[in-house]
Amino acid sequence: MFHLETIRRQDKPLAKLKSELVTEKDIGLDYYEHNILQLFLNSLHYTDKRININKRNGKVCDCIIDTKIIVRFYRNEGEKKALSELDGILDSKGYEWGILLHRKGIWLLNRDIYRGDESFTCDRIVFAMSFAGSKDNNYFKYLSYDNLIGESRNARYFADITEYKNRNFNSTNKASWAAYSGALKRFFNYYAENRYNYSQVTYMNITFSDFEEYVKASSNINSETSAKNQFSYIKGFMISKTGPDGEFARGRDELLGRCQDILRKKNDEFVDITAAQVRELIDALSKDRNGTRNITLFLMIMGMGVERRKLCSLRWDYEIAKDMTHIQMDALSVKLPRILEQSLKELRMEEPEDAVYVFGNCTTKYMTPLKEGSINGMLDRINKTIKNQNGINMITPAGLRRWLFLHLLDMNVSLQEIMCMMNISVDNLSSYIDDAKMRDRGKTLINSWNRHPMDEFFEGVKG
Repeated sequence: MFHLETIRRQDKPLAKLKSELVTEKDIGLDYYEHNILQLFLNSLHYTDKRININKRNGKVCDCIIDTKIIVRFYRNEGEKKALSELDGILDSKGYEWGILLHRKGIWLLNRDIYRGDESFTCDRIVFAMSFAGSKDNNYFKYLSYDNLIGESRNARYFADITEYKNRNFNSTNKASWAAYSGALKRFFNYYAENRYNYSQVTYMNITFSDFEEYVKASSNINSETSAKNQFSYIKGFMISKTGPDGEFARGRDELLGRCQDILRKKNDEFVDITAAQVRELIDALSKDRNGTRNITLFLMIMGMGVERRKLCSLRWDYEIAKDMTHIQMDALSVKLPRILEQSLKELRMEEPEDAVYVFGNCTTKYMTPLKEGSINGMLDRINKTIKNQNGINMITPAGLRRWLFLHLLDMNVSLQEIMCMMNISVDNLSSYIDDAKMRDRGKTLINSWNRHPMDEFFEGVKG
């Protein structure tokens, strides 16, 4: 992952702000000004700017920065009403950026975002750093003076993403906006940190080569499928900015042709996984609060190659046999590894009797499925648990599936069996093994022949 140190540095002030704001105690405006607001201003380099602080009725504190940014705090107000009122202030007072510091999180709004036919407060939200999750936490740095109205102005990249949703995004696909916006944010975070600031470039200057470099740098893109998906998400946005003749107006096949070597090289860098590493990981996970769940999740991907979307919707009453020995994979019942049988039994004992989903939403007592992003969060936590010296550097669904494919192939499991169990299409086979490795494997098998496989057929020909 690129710029990890930057992310770690920004996590600290955000964590401190959260610890100050998430409290049942009353936060007086004086305390807020001298402790919380000052921490925010110091962390994001506002201290030498023209600042005007206005406290009203003991309920609201506004901090105006260079007449262009308003940072607002309500002593007691729900986040929806607070966001609505801050949105109105951007219109009436003309501030370019609005930042809400709230007990529930931190929000960034931009005045200039096109709303569309229907006007909702959320149409102007650039980042929503809810303290209940971590969705936009990595982008805290973009609330700095430099990134808002200074020399860089990189927050504008992300304001443009919200405007793209309002202007161009197909309303029938609203449920998939999280995937689109996540891909766009990650790409422009990389671009701002490694290429050019918003103030230095136009979208016409962003090249396909920049996307290639992003694929090479990203720890989340390790297969042709994920590269194709990321390109599809970013392509629509870029065409909306550059027109049909821009750099990104090209097909996915060209992307694969140019990124194939990068992806293969990245995949070849994966270390093998040993039984000792997995044992050490399971021992460490078993001590965590959600240890059984995370162990089962890891084993489902590593031992069965179950995809994220399938993990989210996995049900006790349909996919998992009552004796925990088999899993239903579409129309196929597949035997489970014994270690996974035991892990599922332990997990079933920990969940409510009427739980529907194996990895369901715990807040609904496992009655509703998880979102795919939650699976990523679980895997991130698993990754952080690894303490062994060599580590396992591929705790991603795509990485583990690729390892499982090659491991089963090395065990002489037939290619057809592997593809059927792991739901791999012929078109997507190259994401798991390239032509050279497939031919090398074929040569090894052919060299072991004692007789030609057609001999039995030709015996019948001879009569």
